[in-house]
Amino acid sequence: MNTTVVYLMISLSATFLGIFLVFYAYCKYRYSYWKKKGVAYLEPSFPFGNIGDALLQRKSVGLQFQDIYNKLAGHELGGAFSFIRPILIVREPEMIKNIVVKDFVHFHDHGTYFDEENDPLSAHLFMLTGYKWKNLRTKLTPTFTSGKIKTMFQILVDCGNELKKHVDQSAANGETLEVKDILAKFSTDVIATFAFGVQCNCLKNPDAEFRKWGRKIFETNMKTGVRDLAMFVAPALASIIKIPFVPRDVTQYFKKMVKETVEYRENNSVKRNDFIQLLIQMKKEGTVYMNKKLDDTLKADSLNDAGLTMNEIAAQAFVFFAAGFETSSTTMSFCLYELAMNQDVQERVQEEIDAALRKHEDKITYEAIQEMEYLDNVITGMRFGLLQTKVGLVSLLSKYSFHVSNKTSMPLKLDKKSFITSAVGGMWLKITKRI
Repeated sequence: MNTTVVYLMISLSATFLGIFLVFYAYCKYRYSYWKKKGVAYLEPSFPFGNIGDALLQRKSVGLQFQDIYNKLAGHELGGAFSFIRPILIVREPEMIKNIVVKDFVHFHDHGTYFDEENDPLSAHLFMLTGYKWKNLRTKLTPTFTSGKIKTMFQILVDCGNELKKHVDQSAANGETLEVKDILAKFSTDVIATFAFGVQCNCLKNPDAEFRKWGRKIFETNMKTGVRDLAMFVAPALASIIKIPFVPRDVTQYFKKMVKETVEYRENNSVKRNDFIQLLIQMKKEGTVYMNKKLDDTLKADSLNDAGLTMNEIAAQAFVFFAAGFETSSTTMSFCLYELAMNQDVQERVQEEIDAALRKHEDKITYEAIQEMEYLDNVITGMRFGLLQTKVGLVSLLSKYSFHVSNKTSMPLKLDKKSFITSAVGGMWLKITKRI
C-alpha cells in the first residue's frame, strides 16, 4: 500500500471521526433541552433518544410510549426525546383534556409536514398548521356538534344491524371468530358510508374495493417504515425530499371517488345526512351554518374565505377514514378481549345495555347510548369515533356474549412492527347467543 493511499485513508478516517464527534456533541447539547426548561425528563440514549426499542422493533410503538409514560409516574408531564427532537408527555387527565379541547388553538402543530401540491391528501386538519389549520378547523368544527352527529346516527345503527346479521349464525354454533377482522369490516362500512357516501358492504363482500384500498393505507414495509420514520423524526427533511405521506395510487383512488360523489350529488340535487354532504356545503358556502348567525370571529375566519376545493374535501374525507378505520376496530376488539377475560365486567355492561334499551323500545337510539354510563368506563374516545365504537359494541353485546377459547392468545402478543397497536395472529374469541 503506497503512502498516498495510507494518507488518504487516515484523512478520511479523521474526517469521519471529526464529523461524528461534532454530531455527538450536538446531540448532547440537544439532550439538555428539558433540563434547561426545568421539566422532569427521561435520560436519553445516543443516538435514538428514548425510542430506540421501537425503532429497532424490540417493542411496538404503543408499548414504547406506554413505557415512557409509566417511567414518568408522579409527574403531571415530562420530557423525552425522539432522536434529538424533544417530545412532551402529558399525564394529568384534565391537562390532556384542556390541550385537545379547550386550549387546542395553542397546540395545533403536530410536528409533521404536508404538501398540498404534490401530496394533496396530506393537507388535512391533523397535519395543517398556522392559519391554514385555524381557518379549516373553524369551518369543520360545526360538523361534529352533537346535533349534527345525531342526524347521522341512523347510519351507525344500520351498520350495526348488518354486523349482527354477519355473526348471528356463528354465534348460534358457538364458533370462535377473529373479531378484529370483522370489526374492521364494520368500521369500513361505517366510514365509507359516512365520509364518502359509498355503500361498500364489506361484511357481505370482504373483497370490496374500498376495503382493499383501506388496507393499503396501513401496509407496512421497508419503504413505509422509512417514510414514517422521516416524517416523525425529521419532518423538515421529509418536506425537502418530498416523501409522499399517501401512496400515489391511494391518492388517485380517493380523489376520484370524492370527485365522482360530489359531482353526482351536485348534478342530481342529491342530499344525505353524512359527512361528505357537509363538506359539499362548505365547498359552496364556506360554512355548514344554515342560518348564518355566526359571531364576528367565525365570520372573519369562515365566511370571508372561499369554500373548500375538491382536493381539500378529499383530504378531510380521507383523514376521517384513516383516523376512524383502524382506531375504532382496534378499540372494539381489545375491549371484547378484556370483556371475555373478565366475565363479571361483561355481564355488568350487558345489564346496563339491556336496561337502557328497554327504556327505548329495545332500539339502539342516540339517547340510549348516552345513558350507558358504565360503558363509558369501559372504553374511551371522542365524538364520532366514540359513538361508532359504542354502537358496534352495543349491537354485539345486546345479543351475544364473548369468551376465550383454545385459539385465544393469553397473554396477547403485540405486533412490534405495526404502528397501530395490534395482536400477532389476530384476536380470536368464542361468540355465543345470549339466553
